[in-house]
Amino acid sequence: MAIKRIPTASVQVGMYLCGIDRSWLDTPFLTHRFLIKSSTDIAKLQQCGIQEITIDTERGLDLPSGSEPPHIPEDEVPSAPDPTTTVSSVPPEVERIQKLPPTVQGKSLSGELNSMKHARQYMLESVQDILQTLAKTGRMAIEQVHHVTQSIMAETLGHEEACIAMIRTRDFSPALYDHALAVSTLAILLGRAVGLKETALHHLAIAGLLHDTGLLKIPQALHRPLKQLSDSELGVYHTHPRRGVEMLTKQSTLADEVETLIREHHVALDGSGYPSNIDPAKVQTPSRILRIVDEYDELLGGHQTGNPMSIRIALQTLYQQGKKGLLDGELVAAFINLIGIYPTYGLVELSTGERGIVTANSRDNLLQPTILLIQDAAHQPLAEPIPFNFSVLSPHGPRPEIVQVLPPEQVGIELDSALEDWMTL
Repeated sequence: MAIKRIPTASVQVGMYLCGIDRSWLDTPFLTHRFLIKSSTDIAKLQQCGIQEITIDTERGLDLPSGSEPPHIPEDEVPSAPDPTTTVSSVPPEVERIQKLPPTVQGKSLSGELNSMKHARQYMLESVQDILQTLAKTGRMAIEQVHHVTQSIMAETLGHEEACIAMIRTRDFSPALYDHALAVSTLAILLGRAVGLKETALHHLAIAGLLHDTGLLKIPQALHRPLKQLSDSELGVYHTHPRRGVEMLTKQSTLADEVETLIREHHVALDGSGYPSNIDPAKVQTPSRILRIVDEYDELLGGHQTGNPMSIRIALQTLYQQGKKGLLDGELVAAFINLIGIYPTYGLVELSTGERGIVTANSRDNLLQPTILLIQDAAHQPLAEPIPFNFSVLSPHGPRPEIVQVLPPEQVGIELDSALEDWMTL
């Protein structure tokens, strides 16, 4: 890196900014490093009172040859404001963007989302190939399974928020591979969140992909919402965990732990699940995780009744099942904390009428995410999106609240375009 300190007055479009003369938390910027693309970026720097910036001349333009920036004495460079100082005259629109979360590290929201879309498409095709081959030939290339699950683990653990967004916003398909990939991904994320080791996560990843392979051995007519099945049809459907294990053990060398996960993924801790010959008290954490994430994705997809649930209702349903003892309550709580009431990339509307995209969640308060406002109270596009930070609003005055989550496509918003120039997380 070839860095150079220059005064703000010398900044030009095309320079790569990698440092400023104060704390980033006291500016409206959501990233620590970025290419200066327009005069608007320069104006922001000047409006913040920044006197000097650091540029990386290997990643952007340098000062014209022969020009030497004037030196600003140290005692004339304004120091970063004291974060404990309260300024009563700060306007609300400025207060919103003060002291953004310290988790800000400069990842492109749009880039993350697009990258995950491409990765997910590749993984979907791979999982589809595995399951179609298994259905047609009864054979499974175990090396291919391990390769795909390693890819899933790498993408999932490296892009957590984008993975969760992809699962939530995807076009739900009745195809088995779509559900399989979602369950595998969510199982990895929840397993890591509760501290499982890499080997256990790998077993969960494989079991997530293969947990419903037994459905390949039951009549296609039973592949419809469970509410529409008769008691006798449900009886056949409930055999799919056993059928899956039998099919896989005949022609592959899966770890015993994976077979156990597949066999137990519909066991309820109160004894109401299936198979009925498994003691719920002996079901270990990985199987409990698989049950929770499988249930969650089925609720989102409408597998039970044919009517897909919203995230909020699905999480509420899981919470109630945890309270009743069907699911592990502590794991359900960890899962809700992982997913977030308002997940990243979700479009929300405030009580003020303004709309914004969730860019980060607070693990301390799931009801107060960080938002990038993109529409005003009349639902008109803002000339410049505004980072909105609930945590810095005064507790004494009126506080806007999130009143609903909106499907972006139904209100004519393209997330990719709205997030194109913004960085966070």
